[in-house]
Amino acid sequence: MKQLIKNCIPTTFINVMMGRFLLFCMRSRGKRLVRPDTSALIAAPGGGNIGDQAMLESFLHNVADKKLIITTNQNALSIPPLYSLDVEVITMPGLIYGQPHAFVRDFVRFLRLLPRLKSLSVIGADVMDGGYNPHASAMRAYAGIFAMKAGVPSRILGFSWNNRPHRKAVAALRLADKTGVSLLVRDAVSHQRLNELGMRNTALTADLVFANPNQQDQGIDDVLGYCRDKPVALVNASGLIAKEIDQIEEYKAIINKLHEKQYAVVLLPHVIRDGANDLDVCEAIAASDPDIYFVNRLLEPDQVKRLAQAAQLVVTGRMHLSIMSLNAGTPAIVLSTQGKVDGLMKFFSLPELSLEPEPGFGARVASLIDLVQNNHENYLAKLAQNIEQVRLLANKNFQQPS
Repeated sequence: MKQLIKNCIPTTFINVMMGRFLLFCMRSRGKRLVRPDTSALIAAPGGGNIGDQAMLESFLHNVADKKLIITTNQNALSIPPLYSLDVEVITMPGLIYGQPHAFVRDFVRFLRLLPRLKSLSVIGADVMDGGYNPHASAMRAYAGIFAMKAGVPSRILGFSWNNRPHRKAVAALRLADKTGVSLLVRDAVSHQRLNELGMRNTALTADLVFANPNQQDQGIDDVLGYCRDKPVALVNASGLIAKEIDQIEEYKAIINKLHEKQYAVVLLPHVIRDGANDLDVCEAIAASDPDIYFVNRLLEPDQVKRLAQAAQLVVTGRMHLSIMSLNAGTPAIVLSTQGKVDGLMKFFSLPELSLEPEPGFGARVASLIDLVQNNHENYLAKLAQNIEQVRLLANKNFQQPS
């Protein structure tokens, strides 16, 4: 019977209906006399993903006073000492991903938190359009909706929107828009797509990571030592792309070109966890070339930003590595997945440095390496001309909603 109900009535619908009922019950009991003093964040999946960690740290860097981080899975979440002041972490796996019984358990806990909150933020990134998990995309939007209905100003931070969004994600975000949730879109292409869908409570911003300049030398002495007095190229291969295409020969072509151009190559995994794990594909690439310096561990975002500053060029399958590089003034060639990179490169008038990971992309990247090498000063100038405006847009994510 339970399976029959599950097949006939979508989990998202059940969770939302129960959420509305529980919210009604809470509001009918009257408001508790608690002074809101805390800014809450529903974090990205985190745990083993440098990009997710970097967005979290940007929130902690930019938001003052008490902060509450709500994690939605069991992935380990790290709060480095630099960012740990006035931070509380609560795990609620049922809130975004849960089946009805788990959702109710964590939603009741969520409702009890709301009187403390002066704002609720939701990391949007690339998880709002349903490209990975339509249910989770919708529930992130509904978390903002429920908070707004309880009187807590809410926003979805710096997110992109692909050109084929899932209908469930569209419906949830439209309702969030009508409810007054601030939709802070991280690139002009995504912003236009949302406007074409009739959403009006939107604002153009940039990715959160542009709003955190912190870097760190500690813990990467070995890599910095290797980079000293050399022209360095940081290279990443994505485990997500590896699910769709064999990248080994493609990266051989890329690394051969970098060697030809006299670059010292540092190979850097950006995600190390079950699922779309960069470590496996990076290990295979490193095994084919003894002249690569392979970083076989997960670094902290501030360490990666330091390495990006030390590099002259970055080639990556992960968007947030390109963001850290561009923010450091280093040109980045990036493989685009789900069309989420095109808008990023538009900020810098560098559309040619974003390409689809299709068979043969290694030769195309090799050509782009030639292009960047031959016009390096022009690329540095374009980054310098545009970066301050991008940082200003990124800071808009942290203006308190009203």
